[in-house]
Amino acid sequence: MTMREIRASHITDTVARLCVEANRQLPQDVRSRICAAYADEPWPIAKEVLGRILENADIAAERPQPICQDTGMACVFVELGQDAVIYRADTGLAAFFTVVAAAVQLMLLFCLWQGLLDMQRDAGITPPAAPAAGALLLWYILLYVAAALFASLSLLLGAYLVWYFYLVVRLKKLSKSMAAQGCAIKPIKEHFSNHKLVGSLLTVLAVVIACGFLFFGSYRMDWTPKETGTDAQVIEAHERLLALGYPESELNDLSDEDLLTCLRAERVVIKECTGSAYINYSNKPQTNDAFHLTIVAVQRPFDRLFVACHFRWDEGMRFYGTESLAFEPHHDSNSWFAEDFSGQVLYNGPNGTAYTAPYIDPGTKQASLSNWYINCFKQIYCADASFPNDGTNQRGYVACALSNNIDEFTKFEGLFYYVHQNGRFQYPVKTARDYQDFNVNRPLLHNAPFERVQDYFVLFQNEDGVMNIH
Repeated sequence: MTMREIRASHITDTVARLCVEANRQLPQDVRSRICAAYADEPWPIAKEVLGRILENADIAAERPQPICQDTGMACVFVELGQDAVIYRADTGLAAFFTVVAAAVQLMLLFCLWQGLLDMQRDAGITPPAAPAAGALLLWYILLYVAAALFASLSLLLGAYLVWYFYLVVRLKKLSKSMAAQGCAIKPIKEHFSNHKLVGSLLTVLAVVIACGFLFFGSYRMDWTPKETGTDAQVIEAHERLLALGYPESELNDLSDEDLLTCLRAERVVIKECTGSAYINYSNKPQTNDAFHLTIVAVQRPFDRLFVACHFRWDEGMRFYGTESLAFEPHHDSNSWFAEDFSGQVLYNGPNGTAYTAPYIDPGTKQASLSNWYINCFKQIYCADASFPNDGTNQRGYVACALSNNIDEFTKFEGLFYYVHQNGRFQYPVKTARDYQDFNVNRPLLHNAPFERVQDYFVLFQNEDGVMNIH
């Protein structure tokens, strides 16, 4: 039986999606029964109530609103099998150094055991025996095995405690026995000087650190071949957006869910940005000339928007480490609110096949914005990723569906942040997410192998009432 690994972000995304669907989508059998009851109901007041229920269901399907606004609080019960493991994605550096530390500790305990046996041999004790030291080594081995297998230590707590006290007693008896038998510590011939020992340890440490940076400096991504949607509505949405002017290369990267969000699109506006047009917060030459950003805004019915920030490395990435991007729906009033965030990363393999993967730990965070004239909090969507070394046309996007709370279109502003790792070795070890900073007038990345750029856009209506972008 194999252990099944489940990423925590997948559970979060699935539960969030199912909660939204449960509150916005009325099952067809339930809707049919309500329609039948509406048709058969003779009492006008009851008939009106049933009609309002159906109307609310239609509005919920079109807008980001629940069918019933008094939804209460969800209580979730989770059944987790013993052969399933939930993990949070990381670069693997922490796990690598944990394994190395455990191996060093086990090696020291083994040397202790062998040293006690050698002392007994020198004292003429035959056969030499130090079962307590061997049992101590076995104790730590089993602890590490239990931790690696995610075993419930509470089930074995009694046995572990008995064993621990047994070890203490045996080690005490061993020390008294060796003292009584004249096993005094005496100098031995030095085979390995202190200088050589320190040098060897430093060499091993350098090798371990180098291996960590070389092989564990990126995220583990769930890459899968990108599939072309065959659903009729997906194809219809794709053709409609293409006809409205959505760039084809960026349009092909959208997921089926995002295409369906724009099924009834009315207008598409585009802003492109490359090279020197970015706001660069790195105190180093602009190495992101190959980085291309396309911001696409789609106007939908009922004063709704779909805004997607597409990024692409036109000339390939110079280094493959960690990447972090963030999208901030920035507005001064409460007229706009975010329905949902989405996105994915893509690349082309050596054979030209397009591969896609979800972001690492996507989600919103609350950041503080403070300076001499303003002090407030804002919601920012953040996501991380890593690209393979053998890929080309590395790209991705982050998108947000928005709704307007008032009857007329109001100005909408947004910010897009991107942090790229351009070097391997660093101290202290950080990821690109650690260098995302949303406070103004703060110097960043001056001495770090990371670069951060950002771009700003504004959606507004011109004098003719047509949406435009700047």
